[in-house]
Amino acid sequence: MPRKYYCDFCNCSFPDNATNRQKHNNGTVHKSNRQIHYDWFKDPDEFIQEQINKPPCRRYLTQGYCDYQLQCRYSHITYDPTGRLIYPPELLNWLQERQQADEAAAAEVLAATATSNKKDEKPKYRLPRGWKIRELPPSLKPPPSSQPYSYTHSGFWG
Repeated sequence: MPRKYYCDFCNCSFPDNATNRQKHNNGTVHKSNRQIHYDWFKDPDEFIQEQINKPPCRRYLTQGYCDYQLQCRYSHITYDPTGRLIYPPELLNWLQERQQADEAAAAEVLAATATSNKKDEKPKYRLPRGWKIRELPPSLKPPPSSQPYSYTHSGFWG
């Protein structure tokens, strides 16, 4: 059975061989999907500055729309008569999605720290059913609860 190559950027698979992979990786769809993926991890200020540094898009200036949107070689950012920047809708949507993703990630971190605070409590261990502590070998018996146990003198496997 032939192996399949799966491209995470394009969410597609095809027979795995050097020719197919090279054709796929050099294709315009793959390159634009890869660019979209890596742009997502850029700092928003850096991404906006890259958009500003591009030359203006004639199609966007004349028609008010460009099929390439953020992947266009040219900038869709325009200036109003006072000299302030006017961001295109696709850039505003990208910034909004990025902000929502950052807020979701921050919420996950807060939730993880809240659960890690609960983990700081002493864990309670139980023996399996039918096992008795007095029948365990000395190496498996828990340390005495009457005095604190120091793990500094325990052996290490190497």
